[in-house]
Amino acid sequence: MLLKDQLYMTVLANENSLTRAAAKLNISQPALSKWLSHLEAELGTPLVIRSRQGLIFTESGQIYLDGCRECMEVARNVRDELDALSHKSVQTIILGGSPIRGAQAFAKIFTDFREHYPGVELQFIGEKNFQLKELLLNGEITMSLLGSPSPGLPELEYLKFMDEELLLLLPPGHPRSYDPASLPLGKPYPVMDLSTLTGTPFLANLPETSYSEMVLELLRNAGLENNIIFRSNIVPLLYEMVLNGVGAALIPDAYYNPADGICAYSISPQITAHQGIGIRRGHPLSKAEEYLIHLLMNNWGSPYYMHQYADYYMAERKKRFYTYEYKQL
Repeated sequence: MLLKDQLYMTVLANENSLTRAAAKLNISQPALSKWLSHLEAELGTPLVIRSRQGLIFTESGQIYLDGCRECMEVARNVRDELDALSHKSVQTIILGGSPIRGAQAFAKIFTDFREHYPGVELQFIGEKNFQLKELLLNGEITMSLLGSPSPGLPELEYLKFMDEELLLLLPPGHPRSYDPASLPLGKPYPVMDLSTLTGTPFLANLPETSYSEMVLELLRNAGLENNIIFRSNIVPLLYEMVLNGVGAALIPDAYYNPADGICAYSISPQITAHQGIGIRRGHPLSKAEEYLIHLLMNNWGSPYYMHQYADYYMAERKKRFYTYEYKQL
């Protein structure tokens, strides 16, 4: 497919500079400038205004640019369909996730996904967080639900869709307990100084939990490391042990239910664990994969602004692939 004009225009918009766009396209800057002048003459209208701040697209230029991007997207979809037909293959998406939360999310979205993409095979692999990263980097899975102590993962593309505060949960009958029903709805949790809990046994996470190092450092700094009596990477197990009076634990707020009768405290400074989807750098998302990401976000209860961010992120991500994908069209 010959889409030279469409490719040049989208790269020009992405780079916002004739010089950078020419370098990206591996042509000279005068050649790109000449192409633009010929295109504007052919269309009978200016498309781009050059300024010190970069390139400004005219109203006509923006209309033409939008059409170019649509053409590139259609060409990519046509190519994918032809490739699938020629190889008589079924697209397979392998989603990674934790054996508990990830598996629960997969079970909830599976039927919806199959109804929209009946020709795509969707699989699930449940592993620990660090193992999922390795599988993703090795190309053995397509994408993965991943927890992270920071908003990004340097070795992967990471689409963060949820922030979860780590709450201090105290067992029933603890001297510092309060009635959860007494806390007004929507009000912040009271704040606890961990160093005041010297006589309290603690339950902690094993190292493979994404935020385990943060928890261990907090307990260590509060002089409570020796108070740890049990460790596990199974967060629901830790929650049940708090509920059964074994000890206190730092657990993401998504697991907490005030109706269970245990009380929650915020800690200072507040600790946040992040949830998101990891993708290999350079992996172009198919329509089915984009739909899967939105299904997972919906299931996780991600706030609306995160969905807006995901739409923007994936639109910008597509633009970065236009140059490379053109070579394969």
